[in-house]
Amino acid sequence: MVRKLMVSAVLLLAAIVPLNAEVKYTMHMEARMAANAGNDPMAQMAGPMMMQMFPAGGIDQVVLAGEHGVRSEQKQAFANMKAGMVTLIKTDGSMFMLDPSSKTYWKQPLMTSEAAGVMAGMKPDIKITKRGEFETINGMKAEHMVLSMTMALPGVDPSQLPPGMSPDITMGYEVWMTDAIKMPAGATNLASTAMKQFGMGNVKELNDGRMLLKGVLTTFGVEIVMTATGFSNEAAAADLFEIPKDYKEVPSPIR
Repeated sequence: MVRKLMVSAVLLLAAIVPLNAEVKYTMHMEARMAANAGNDPMAQMAGPMMMQMFPAGGIDQVVLAGEHGVRSEQKQAFANMKAGMVTLIKTDGSMFMLDPSSKTYWKQPLMTSEAAGVMAGMKPDIKITKRGEFETINGMKAEHMVLSMTMALPGVDPSQLPPGMSPDITMGYEVWMTDAIKMPAGATNLASTAMKQFGMGNVKELNDGRMLLKGVLTTFGVEIVMTATGFSNEAAAADLFEIPKDYKEVPSPIR
């Protein structure tokens, strides 16, 4: 389940990129052990699993966003997704995964049905614990905010848990947001729909028209570090956001 939630989280990141006309950039993600990693049983089980999902050096997604939607090409293998996979997100919110090596594709929800059921039962409590501090990242002024999230383990009787195991999942999320690159209304609406599936619909500060330059998600003793770099403007042909006619539809392997 941790694996499925992490795959869904990667797809969520692809869904909240800006839809400015023909913007291209690279989103890098990597996992590392947190300095204050805990020793509770859940962290000992889930932490190594999360670390193993990422290749050495992390993964890179080259993102091209324009008036026709968002296209993201994955450069390294991640979980059960091959290197070279392409994610297409239409302006109506529909998402498709393309495998150029086999010329196949499938329609993919932002969150799997199983993961959505789990999230619905967790009812996360999200608090913003710090904001109003600014830093310069890649020449852009960015606000540094810190959030905390606590979610109850779904379907678990706390009295039946092993000694030392918490009945809650806790996450810390640090973000650096800039208004030097702004998201238009269409992208904001798309991001809002995606964030609601993760129980984050009320966190307006993460979806207020600004661009995420850096994020650090900490859970199970592991930090997932995300950085966006290499912003440029370039023309984007409309057919880059369409499924090629010679691609065959197949069932989604991500369930």
